[in-house]
Amino acid sequence: MRSRILAALLVAALAGCALEHGNPPPTRTGAGASPHASRDSASSPLHGIFDRRPDTVASGVTRLVVSVVLRGAERTASRAAMEAVADDARRDTTVAAVRVLGYLPPTPGHGDRGGPGLVPFAYLEWIPAGGWDDVSASTARSAHHTEVVFMEDLRTHPGREGPQ
Repeated sequence: MRSRILAALLVAALAGCALEHGNPPPTRTGAGASPHASRDSASSPLHGIFDRRPDTVASGVTRLVVSVVLRGAERTASRAAMEAVADDARRDTTVAAVRVLGYLPPTPGHGDRGGPGLVPFAYLEWIPAGGWDDVSASTARSAHHTEVVFMEDLRTHPGREGPQ
């Protein structure tokens, strides 16, 4: 369990680094834009999807990591936005697990010239009982569960072991 949390943090950090080093979030417009990712809707808790990385683990079986920028730090709205992204991804019948990495946008003046960029806020996993690392053709259609972890709760998360 600890390795899963550390892996999620590493993925979140790497995605943030990639964004800071010249890969800004694309502007999503037109017919291909997700209704959950509208930059024009002030009521939407989701600011935008900036990365989708599928990982094929077997023929017709994919794990998907989606990185999103959330509008604010309100937990209920952020959770709902990440769940909407995961629900959207689950429509693809090849997707057997989804991980949504949620970031808060940098405060004005930050993120320029190597300063702090996106802030990891939470992650959501929709995974089979064996977990993210055990997704396979045999577990792809088994029962799944959803877990949302907010970064500030990691110190008290039940899967965290060892000294704090």
